[in-house]
Order: sequence, then C-alpha cells, then structure tokens
Amino acid sequence: MQTSNVSAQYTQRPARWFSRPMATVANLLIIGIAFLMIYPTFRLLQLAFGGGGHLAGGGLGEGIGGVLWNTFVLVSISSIIALVFSTFLAVISERTDGGLKGVGNFMPVAPLMLPSVTGVLGWVVLFDPRIGFVNVALRYLMGQPVQGGTGPFDIYSMQGMIFALSVHLVPAIYLITSSALRSLDPSIEEAARISGAGPLRTWLSVTLPAIRPSIFEAWILSIINGIAIFAVPVILGTSAGIEVVSVRIFRYFTDYPANERAALILAFGMLCVVFSLRMIQWKWLPHGRQATIGGKGVRHSPTRLGKIGWITKGIFLGYIMISLILPLIALMIVSLQPFWSLNFSFDYLSFNNYRTVLTVNPATTRALANSLILATVGASLIMLIAGFLMLYANHFAESAARLQGKTWLQRLGYRRIVDFVTTLPATFPHTLVGVAFILAFAQWPFDIYGTIWILLLAYLLMEIPYATTAARSAAILVSRELSESARVFRASEGTTMRKILLPLTLHGLAAGWVLVFIHMLGEVTASAILSGTSNGVVGAVLLDLWENGSFPLMTAFALVIWAIATCMMALVLSLNNFNLRRSR
Repeated sequence: MQTSNVSAQYTQRPARWFSRPMATVANLLIIGIAFLMIYPTFRLLQLAFGGGGHLAGGGLGEGIGGVLWNTFVLVSISSIIALVFSTFLAVISERTDGGLKGVGNFMPVAPLMLPSVTGVLGWVVLFDPRIGFVNVALRYLMGQPVQGGTGPFDIYSMQGMIFALSVHLVPAIYLITSSALRSLDPSIEEAARISGAGPLRTWLSVTLPAIRPSIFEAWILSIINGIAIFAVPVILGTSAGIEVVSVRIFRYFTDYPANERAALILAFGMLCVVFSLRMIQWKWLPHGRQATIGGKGVRHSPTRLGKIGWITKGIFLGYIMISLILPLIALMIVSLQPFWSLNFSFDYLSFNNYRTVLTVNPATTRALANSLILATVGASLIMLIAGFLMLYANHFAESAARLQGKTWLQRLGYRRIVDFVTTLPATFPHTLVGVAFILAFAQWPFDIYGTIWILLLAYLLMEIPYATTAARSAAILVSRELSESARVFRASEGTTMRKILLPLTLHGLAAGWVLVFIHMLGEVTASAILSGTSNGVVGAVLLDLWENGSFPLMTAFALVIWAIATCMMALVLSLNNFNLRRSR
C-alpha cells in the first residue's frame, strides 16, 4: 500500500520547471537578456584592463577636466530641479484638487511621446538668441532692436542646457512619483490630519518620507539618463562650446583620427559611476521599506486649494505649453520656410522640405524606412518577450517551484530573478551601450557592425526595462485564480497563456508597445554611435542634418517622426478602445 501511494505521488507530480517547454523558453530569454548585458560589459572591462593593444588613440586629450566638470554641473543641477518640480506636480495631482482632472493628470507624461531631438529643436527655435521666436517677441515688447539684436535668453549656454535637460527629465520622474503616491495608503495621511497636522506638514513629514524609495529611485534614474543624454548637449552644447562626457565619447569615435582607447576609458568610468549609484541605493534604501499597502475600504479625499488651485493649474498648463505645444508650433513654422530667418512671409511657406525628406533625399528616406522597420519589428519582439516573461513569472513559475519543494528557484524566487534581469539594463546609459556593443559585436564571431542587427540588439537591451514595466502592470491585474482554474481543468501552460492570459493583458501590452515604438523610432544616443552609411536611422540622420546646417529640413524630418509616432499611438489606443467596447 505504501509503495502504491508513493508511486501515485510521483505520477501526479508535475514535470520539473526546467523540463517544461514554457520554462525552457523563459529561461532562454532570461539568459539571452543577461548575455546582452554581460558579454559587452566583459569585453569593455577586458579591453580596459590591458587587452586593448589593437585600439587606436592614446590619452583622454586636453580639456577632459572641463568635460567632467560640465557633466557634473549639468546633471546634478538638472536632476535636482527636475526631481523637485516633478514631485511637486505629482503631489498636486494626486493629493489635491489643483491638478488637471481626468486625462489631464497624465499630461505631464505627454512629452515622453515626443522624440528628444524634436523637443530640443523646438527650444532652439523658441530661444535662439538672435532669431528665436520668444526672444524676438520679448525684444519687440521691450523696445529693443529686433533685427541684429540678441537675447534676452540664450539657449546655447549652460543655463539653457540645464533648462532643456530639466524639462526632458520631468516626465519619467513624474511617472514614478505619481505611481508611488497613487499606491500609498492614504490612512496614514488621514491619521496625521486627525492629529492636527495641516496639509503641508502632512506632505512633508508623512507623505514624502513614505515614498522616499521611489523618489530616490526616480532621482537615480534621472542622473543616469542625464549622464547619457546626447541630444541636448550635442545640439545646444556644441554651439556654446560646452562639452560633456556623452558628446566627448561620440567625438572620440567620429573624429579623425579616432581615439577608441579614450572612449573606452570614459565609458568604463561611466559604468563605475552608474553602479556606484546603484550600490548606494541598494544599501541605504533597500526595497520593501515603502509603506504602500492599504485596505480597499480607505478612501482619500483630495485637499481643496481654493484660489491657489488656479495657480497650480496654470503651472500644469505652462509646463505642457513649454515642453510640448510651443516647440511643436515653432517647428511647424520653420519647417514650412525655405530657410530660418526673421523675414517671415506667407508667400514663402510651402511643403518643399517635407517633400524633400520623404521622397528626394536618399539619406532621410532610407533612414526613415530603417527606423520604421526596426521600431515596428523591435517593439513587437520586445513586448512579446516582456509579456511572456511577466505572465510566466506571475502565473506559472512560482507555483511550479512551490510544488517541487525547497529548490534554489523557490528560495530566490523566479519572479525576482526576472525582475532583476529585465530592469537592470535601465542602469546602462545609452552611450555606454553604444560603445560596449561596438567592442562586443564588431568582430568575430558576430561581426554585425554596420547592419541593422546590431541596432536591433541594442534597442532590445535599452527598451526591455520599459517593456517589462508595462507588461508587469498588465500581468499583475490578472488574478492567479484564472490560471489555477485552467490548471484544474488540465489546460496546458501554452493553452492558458494563449487563450486566457494574453487576451486579458492585450490592452496593457499594446500601451507598452506604443511607448517602446516611439522610443526606438526617435532614439539618438546609441544610434549615433552604432549606425553608419549602410544602416542609417532617424537619430543619426537628424544629427547629420544639424551639423550640415540644414535646419528647415531637420525640423521637417523631426515633425514627420513626431506625426508617425502620434498616429501610431492614436491607432493603437483606438483599437484598444474598440476591442474593449466589443468585449463588453
């Protein structure tokens, strides 16, 4: 009898996690993502510590101290300004009635839909010291000479770069802090108010300390993005004679003669800074100290600001105007002119620049085709990988490990492994990705430099954190009871994934697809390093047009990219809404 019971136990026991097809696919995907991080980093470290005898160039050259100081000043000031302003917007939006209602609460994130180069070009058109629209209008109002005058604002300065980078960093920080506030248990704030604390004191002493890990996470990410940002310093800093690390690395590769050794040294220094920041975060603010768990019965009543609410609404609208609407309007005006000047006349307006970039110029047409293919295929592939991993980790992996006893998988937690591997690439600046991928994949056995494959792999590594964030949000909304019920009826993991989980998470995955598509379509930093004449993409061609002085063509091309991204976003959201209404 005992033997038969043991036999029955083993026959009913499911196959081990590593022998199941779904588990095999998930493990291979995790190994592949880890390989894209580890191998290029290993090659970079190998060459940095004596294995780069074949590299061209020598030392870092003159002025490296100034480059490092410029980077420190730009990133430190911009990240702090963006952090304070974003947190202010998040608190006003989530805890008061002074924000924009409904969809308006998501408007601070809208500039994420604008490629970074497009936004920077818009600020150039607005704040160029000689012919910027805002400066011309201010000189006219102040009675100063319009023709031949300069100022009062100069976007080609350290102050202008700090302004542009701060505006660029706000949406991502706002997204993190507002999400943390939305998940924060409001009962602890209500308890503080019952004790006599006013709204301001409650926010400063209770609310913000409770979301401190998220605030610090947002600040770390803003520093990493600031170190790696390329569009702002290459467009604004070049004209001002201000150089930062990301631009210097790019110059080391593109100038003649190339200085690959110096680029490698700077990239290694960037890697050390990034991991030092991460170690500080893991040591002093470990995950799990954030008090966000609350009961569903607790309701939060927003603080009424009265007349101050009109001021905060004006701040929201002012930010949207300066970060999105005014730059787009300015770019549209310049793109219709044969050349950018103060002599504006309706007689000179035409769509010739759009016709040139879409049909005449081979560089722009080829780059647009390459970027559309990469963005469409890449976003689909990345979201497929992210969706599969998140659904598998949340609905199959841990239950399988639990059935098999105390394995290393259960002790570590498969979901933790997936989260760690898929979010770690967010700590790699795009400049570092470009340098490391050249070192890793430009030689045997891969030798894919100059092809779209190296760009696709780089985009996959850079965008997988954004994709998994969207996929995770969609996956956790689906109760595990559904997958467990399917298991009771002997449905396979593949059938459960295909017929139950994927249809329920399709809307969230589609939203992530749009975000990844827009990022890939307008990516500049890594594209400028990895692309060449045979695999040109939008980001690299935009920089070429800027350096050649073809400003109207550049603005027209940037607006084409923005229009494509906007239409794609509207199409996907419309399909989502249609499917949602149909399902009801």
